[in-house]
Amino acid sequence: MANTANQYYRLRSGLTILPSHQRNIDDILSKLVQKVPARFVLLTDVTGQIISVRGEQGKINVVALGSLVAGDLAASQEIARLMGEYEDFQMILREGQLTHTFIVEAGRYFALMVQVSQEVPLGWARMLIQDASKQLPAVMEKELDKQDTAFSQKMEAETNQVLESENLSDLFDDALDDLWSE
Repeated sequence: MANTANQYYRLRSGLTILPSHQRNIDDILSKLVQKVPARFVLLTDVTGQIISVRGEQGKINVVALGSLVAGDLAASQEIARLMGEYEDFQMILREGQLTHTFIVEAGRYFALMVQVSQEVPLGWARMLIQDASKQLPAVMEKELDKQDTAFSQKMEAETNQVLESENLSDLFDDALDDLWSE
């Protein structure tokens, strides 16, 4: 759920991305695009929900691509587990005639896809992508800035107030009534 007024995102994975998180994520991805150089970068959460996109999108359906990237990574992780070869920050490489595509696990919550020209040395791209994939989860663990802390406390207080003031079953019934009345 995106809130453009406060610029925070509640993802289906349970993660909330606050403004300071988004700034740090954007900075990491922008640097990655420049250093590699990357044609296209897509960051999703593990459910496939889009967090950020950089580069040449063309006619790509990024919503569908995000879901496929998350699913591809989940399948590859499970294959690695079954084969006894699972490690954190797994990477998938697809070599093409014009471009190469990397899909990498970026911590527990993120999947990162990076597309580079076939002229970019694979080792160089791999090293920079692995570095970025390790920086991204660290963003979520960093101390929140004062604005984010105040915002988080306000959200928590509002949630607690709603839960204390009303019975959960009444909230559920009201939500169902609203759904059926539309």
